[in-house]
Amino acid sequence: MMIHDDEKKITVSAVYRLLIGAFITSTAFAIFFNIYPTAHIIDSIIPSIDAIVLLTVLIYYHYNPHSDINKVIIFYILFFIITFSPATIYYVWMAWNNEWRFVDEYPPVSGLIMAVIMLGIIMLPKQYKRYIVLMWASISLPIITYLLSHPDELQTPRGYELIGTFGPASLLLYVVFPYQKSINRHMNKVTGDLRRYELEAGRDYLTDIYNRRGLSLWLGQLKHDDNIGVLLIDVDHFKQINDRHGHSIGDRILVELASRLRTIYFEKHTIARWGGEEFAVILVNPKTNTLPFIGSMFQHTLSALPYKAVGKVTISVGISTIAHHEDFCKLIEQADKALYSAKNNGRDQSVMYNDSLTEHHSQAS
Repeated sequence: MMIHDDEKKITVSAVYRLLIGAFITSTAFAIFFNIYPTAHIIDSIIPSIDAIVLLTVLIYYHYNPHSDINKVIIFYILFFIITFSPATIYYVWMAWNNEWRFVDEYPPVSGLIMAVIMLGIIMLPKQYKRYIVLMWASISLPIITYLLSHPDELQTPRGYELIGTFGPASLLLYVVFPYQKSINRHMNKVTGDLRRYELEAGRDYLTDIYNRRGLSLWLGQLKHDDNIGVLLIDVDHFKQINDRHGHSIGDRILVELASRLRTIYFEKHTIARWGGEEFAVILVNPKTNTLPFIGSMFQHTLSALPYKAVGKVTISVGISTIAHHEDFCKLIEQADKALYSAKNNGRDQSVMYNDSLTEHHSQAS
């Protein structure tokens, strides 16, 4: 999912740059042909219309980059097909009817056309490549067919330039295609490796749940208006378990506890190893009146059944209030004070934070 999101971000950025480049190019051509007009008014009108349309699409896309990206991509490709293909066919048709010599009248846009095609191949997702091929075919084939049928125009400097650009030079597309695929495969592998390393760095090696780093990344993915509640869960007398049974048994208790944590609550939440024998549970948008009961549910469920190798193990839980997820540090402090109160009052219980705990915690410290 996250790799897919990264690919979408790259596509959004690529399309944005294509639109900017196309707008700037069309504007430059419009200015040039209006300052130095040709005998055909179409040479001045088309770039001007292109610039206006592209500016409109660019403004729309700037404010809605994720909404209709597929439609924008298809529009971009079809727009250039509509821009160049009919004009090319018009010049070829008129030349074929002896209205003029094609090599003398066809505007100097072959470099621009090939640049647009090449950029589309390099930057756009592979599912749109067939539109690029259609664009090339609709422009190149009429020109190549005409020139091969009119040797007198082919054997001119402009004729050689056109046949070379739309003919042999187009073979470069077949070089770019596999090269781009290999780049995409390499980039996907690098992205996947980086994402895997990031996930591994964010998980606790022993229990395979989030560590503090992973929890921080998870919190950063919450929606802007999400509120959270925090439970801090601690194994009672864990040092005695280690001293009596050994650290390997203590580790097995932590692994088993983490496994049980995954099965208790089914609304949106996450769990993390906060440190040592202490675990954090982050509840997303819980109801205020249910938070104490949720804390008690965790405490009873984790303590009810015996643990392998040691038997009965009790759990203490500290419960924070509910606040915006950006107030996580404040909530973790509240849960810590509530957990301290649970420990100080006999353990094997859950305690909900309230303002009086702050004073008691300060006095005890």
